[in-house]
Amino acid sequence: MILIPTLFKMKNLLRLITLAVVGAALAGCVESLGNSHFKVECKISPELGTDSVSLMLVMADYNSVHHVATVSRDIASQAFVFEGNVETPTIAYLKFSNDTTPMFFVVEPGVTQIDITPTTLIINGGDANHDYLTYLKARAALVAERQKLHQEYLSHVAADSTIEVGLERQYFSRDSALTDSLERITVDAINRGDLTSTIIFERYVNSLTRKNLQNIHKK
Repeated sequence: MILIPTLFKMKNLLRLITLAVVGAALAGCVESLGNSHFKVECKISPELGTDSVSLMLVMADYNSVHHVATVSRDIASQAFVFEGNVETPTIAYLKFSNDTTPMFFVVEPGVTQIDITPTTLIINGGDANHDYLTYLKARAALVAERQKLHQEYLSHVAADSTIEVGLERQYFSRDSALTDSLERITVDAINRGDLTSTIIFERYVNSLTRKNLQNIHKK
């Protein structure tokens, strides 16, 4: 169990989402609004202390962004609502008033619903968002397993500082296998070459070793 501090901050939530996307609802459909019109409805638990949210669209060259709007919570819907037009699915991110850590997702024609609580992230949207959260969930499981292994090792060392070489090698081998799995799913996700791959590349490429960087397909 990951305990959330009494004073909630968006950075704590986003770290939790990255490490433990447990129970996230993955949906593969978008409510149609017709043509290129999009609507993003973002509900954030009041205890997270967010007064306003900004929606930014990342341009195709990934060198510039478009500020769609900064909005306050709608009294009637209790959501932060954005509307606009995009011709094709577009990488976007939300900026929160109480934190600088962005939350990436994909905007596309239709309605995308985002629900953020202290323990879960839910995005009801199209296939790209489904693929992205599927990757985050797989990544979270591996990161959590590594954390558990590290705690187990530290507890063992604290109890017996003369840990035998064979047991230490077992810990190292298990950690190495988990690290390899984590890097493999990241490389595989990046190499798909789709919109989600771009987000994963920008967020996690720096976590890869030089060896696995060489396994990324040249675009």
